[in-house]
Amino acid sequence: MVDIIKVIDSAADLEKKVEYYFTMPDDEKRSLLEGLKKEKSGDIGLFLNAIYPEEHDKDIQKLIRKLIFLLRSSGVKVEEPRSTGGTSLKKVDEARENRGFMTNFDISQSRLVMAAYEIKKNTFVFLNGEIHFSEGLRELMSAPVHRKDLEKIIASYKADTREPMFLTEISPAYAAFIVEEGANRSGRFTDGIKPLKSFAAHLKDTVHRPEDIYHLKVPDQDEHVSMEDVLNHPMFKPFFLNWEKAGEDKKKYSSESGTTIVLPGHIIEEKRSAFIANLSERSDIRSQEPFLKRMLEDYAYFFHAMGNYALYLETIALIKGSRTFTDVLAHFLRKTLEAAEDKPVENGLIINPYG
Repeated sequence: MVDIIKVIDSAADLEKKVEYYFTMPDDEKRSLLEGLKKEKSGDIGLFLNAIYPEEHDKDIQKLIRKLIFLLRSSGVKVEEPRSTGGTSLKKVDEARENRGFMTNFDISQSRLVMAAYEIKKNTFVFLNGEIHFSEGLRELMSAPVHRKDLEKIIASYKADTREPMFLTEISPAYAAFIVEEGANRSGRFTDGIKPLKSFAAHLKDTVHRPEDIYHLKVPDQDEHVSMEDVLNHPMFKPFFLNWEKAGEDKKKYSSESGTTIVLPGHIIEEKRSAFIANLSERSDIRSQEPFLKRMLEDYAYFFHAMGNYALYLETIALIKGSRTFTDVLAHFLRKTLEAAEDKPVENGLIINPYG
């Protein structure tokens, strides 16, 4: 914190300091401001006046006013804080370029979420997170990169992503949400993503949270698709459900075809459908429904970004329909139970942004 105070105690590049301040969580803001109590310079006054109009926490605003009063009382020339007017951070946000990307889930139930946030002209903070379907954020890497290097990283991702893996560009604010959501779920990297959360809150993107995905604009549609059209899209091909007793349940499911008596095909199908229906009511399976819903929400966003508006609309309908969502769960249960035991294992998705 001492180093930050030293940096702030200079009028040069005030906008960058204001921008950095608003990436800090509230507790760090308070620690910083407490540390400024001993500083007596006009440059500190300029900084305080720059952050005051954009600070929405009333207690922190009160602390800023107190610091300005102390400066003025010690003889430092400082303007009275303005309640409106200054919009330093908003100007910075509008001038900066930010990008976000995500992939679909691979066969190990992991996907990548990436984001690049421009902190100064042509310099970005690049984030690269591995998100597991149910466990949340497993890995998080970040690195400062120049624009040219960022373009190379993105090009590398695109070149290395081949069907059935897909990479699509998403709103930088939503990329930040996914990383935050994953950190909350796994309990890892929660401190590290606090500045990201604060920064993303100021971004003016169409999609910030999953509920925004439901209201994306689409052109008039004459094409109608089915649940099977959605779930048989190559994007879903690598994904299988996983639960503790999956191996045991797979053996029971296979035995439904009969071992000593050859049963007619329609009888086998009835028995297997009943098995899946009973399995879908079990608590360890029902617990996966929220994660499956979140996957469908993000895949709906995928379809919209790809321009597959009919698939987008049908995916949203599947999520909203309680009966059809049960059918979605049954689809993935059947797919998992009927999958070959020796599914290939793919290489990890994480790419090191350091090169």
